[in-house]
Amino acid sequence: MIWDPCLARAVAAELAARLQGARARAVRLRREATAVVVHFRDATLEADLSPGRGTVAVGPPTEPGEEAEPLPAVLAGVEAVPDERVIVMRFRRVRGRKPHPGLILELATNRWNAVLVEGPELRVRKRLRVIRSRPLQVGQPWTAPGGGRGGGARETVDLDGWKAVLRDAKLDDAGSARATLLARVAYMSGLNVGHVLGAGSHAEASFRRWRAMAGMTDVRPHLLRLPAGLQPYPWPLAGVESESVDSLLDAMQRVREAASAGSGAAGGRVGRRLNRERRRLARRLGHLRRELAGTERATELREVGGLILSSLHLIERGSSRVALTGFDGKERTVELDPLRRPQDHANDLFRRATRLERAAAELPARIRATERALDDITALRARHAPGELTAQEADSRLPPRAGKSRSSRPASGSTSLPYRVFTSSGGLQIRVGRGARRNDDLTFHHSRPADIWLHARHAGGAHVILRWTRPERPPATDLEEAAILAATHSGARGSAHVPVDWTRRKWVRKPRGAPPGAVIPDRVRTLFVAPDPSLGRRLGG
Repeated sequence: MIWDPCLARAVAAELAARLQGARARAVRLRREATAVVVHFRDATLEADLSPGRGTVAVGPPTEPGEEAEPLPAVLAGVEAVPDERVIVMRFRRVRGRKPHPGLILELATNRWNAVLVEGPELRVRKRLRVIRSRPLQVGQPWTAPGGGRGGGARETVDLDGWKAVLRDAKLDDAGSARATLLARVAYMSGLNVGHVLGAGSHAEASFRRWRAMAGMTDVRPHLLRLPAGLQPYPWPLAGVESESVDSLLDAMQRVREAASAGSGAAGGRVGRRLNRERRRLARRLGHLRRELAGTERATELREVGGLILSSLHLIERGSSRVALTGFDGKERTVELDPLRRPQDHANDLFRRATRLERAAAELPARIRATERALDDITALRARHAPGELTAQEADSRLPPRAGKSRSSRPASGSTSLPYRVFTSSGGLQIRVGRGARRNDDLTFHHSRPADIWLHARHAGGAHVILRWTRPERPPATDLEEAAILAATHSGARGSAHVPVDWTRRKWVRKPRGAPPGAVIPDRVRTLFVAPDPSLGRRLGG
């Protein structure tokens, strides 16, 4: 199940039509099952927020049980947060003077959550899950996730605005148009963007399709048959097999029944592994495609670098911005680092362009390999649905599950160092951690407070220590080599560009109770580097 803002709004409308004014009895947050249940007098609402599910269903009334919390209230209204995958249910108490309660369903894939709130400020009272990337503090007002993709606010546009959005991203360039619409236009999602753009359609036709969805007009609930499985949606989508259904809530009940039919011990385990692998490959494919699109900047970076070198006599030392005449005769503004010499800035642009060009040569083959792997997983899932795929065959075709065997751990009493040693081209020692538990040992027992600590951002990987005792910033080349080693020894080693955070080791702390390797760095700066497996050999690791 995948949710987008259109689906959330349509389901909210159906819930309001079915349940508004209904008398509630109790509510229960089932943390062990990652689900929330609201017991009404005449119905039961259950939201299954477990991984791979994400369904909302209304069934016959059931008894609350002892674990449920009394909820003497009437459902006053149901609404979806505009352009969000969030449904807000507001209740009105029928007795007592406590603030009116509410239930919020956050339906973003892999971040499913349910939050009990109270009062007009929607202050958080209880949470189904605690998500580190988005903490919801009890007692504080609830706030919407915001964009769902980490970007800025998206807009509802008119036809002129629609054309303006697509002006730079050519409509016949499907990848560019999709990315632009998803980033800037409200109610666009990976589910409906292909339908909105259509095959060879012009801007006016795509705008009409989007406006129908953004305005929730001509809603016709359908059950789509996507490669990932059954998917309820408010409309049929072009090029997708589907069938008409009476309501989206009924369609979700069918999704729940289909999931339950194959949820035996082995079948459920295999299905979850297939789903996880499909999602992993789909994320990787999207990441690689975005990286390939970003390599188009290589030519521009080389042009700017050449322009800086050819105009050194026009650039004052310490300038942060300069207007130069380009090779095409047009004036352009070039941003500079005032703390660096212009020629060093130009050389950095050339190095970045070289990395992008290398990535442009390597990425197409990696994209094709990932596409083949995704096709294989899709075929396995198609065989698993009717029970044709055995657990043994799935184990032989799927990659090993995460986790190291006991034999990979160092023997007790081993005196081996918790890091590997490299020597930078400037003669500085670089220490690279050998694993999560040994990362802590390296950081807190085999480094000095003034040393430079590095780690790839948003990816698991080795802690890296660049030995450095002086107060000023270490040499750029040595720092960059340490960052490349951190990127290469991280889970992002397959990316063309990896952000690597660095700071003094004294600004790194270990929270109480944190798992092995988990630390919090302060006063962080970031370098963007390209992983290079050959660097370790050159530096003698």
